Amino acid sequence: MNNKLLSVIAFLAVALFSTNAFSGSFNIGAAGAIANVEASGTETPSLDTSDSSDRSKEVSNNVFIGSVFAEYESDYLGGLTLGFEYIPGSADVSDEVQTRTDTEKSVSGDATQNADERQFKANAEIENYHSVYVELPVGGGPFFVRGGMAQIDVNTNEVKSSNGGSYGNATLDGYNIGLGLKGTMGNGLGVKFYYEQTDFDTLSLTSTGNSADSGTNSISADLDVQAVKLAVSYKF
Repeated sequence: MNNKLLSVIAFLAVALFSTNAFSGSFNIGAAGAIANVEASGTETPSLDTSDSSDRSKEVSNNVFIGSVFAEYESDYLGGLTLGFEYIPGSADVSDEVQTRTDTEKSVSGDATQNADERQFKANAEIENYHSVYVELPVGGGPFFVRGGMAQIDVNTNEVKSSNGGSYGNATLDGYNIGLGLKGTMGNGLGVKFYYEQTDFDTLSLTSTGNSADSGTNSISADLDVQAVKLAVSYKF
């Protein structure tokens, strides 16, 4: 977790506990969600590889995910809530492996003109999602709005060939917004159903390990996640 997310957690905690919001309860729980992961990106070579492949792509994948969370639900403003959520495991960004074939005209240490084909395969995955959020009741009823900050790791998982380079992994920050409704089931159990959308910062990576003659490639991609979640918690 980076300093930006830690700073937000600290600020929200101070703001909450410095008011008359200290009266309230702690909730721990788990949630299940159907999520749609969407990504669009473009790869740009530093040299003209004279290949005819499409270097721009839009992909998506529908996945089931589970998460755990901890919250402080105050009595302030009818139930202002500060929470932290973590999603273990990983999910593929695309529902299939992406493949591209390049025709390379130069190879390190070879002075002759070449027309070598190189095939690249990739299927990025996301993992280690965690977020801090605030939920605010609206309308005096079970409805609430939700907003927060999130962070996620992106693993490119590419398979290079010949003397092409490879990309590393990255950590992205983002923000999320949502809305839903919550209620209680008795015996200290709570339930909520909500929709949430998370928009992450642009992913920017430059390849490393390329041969001197093949140059480098760079990618720029946008990642968004939409999810419908059902959560159950225990209040104490």
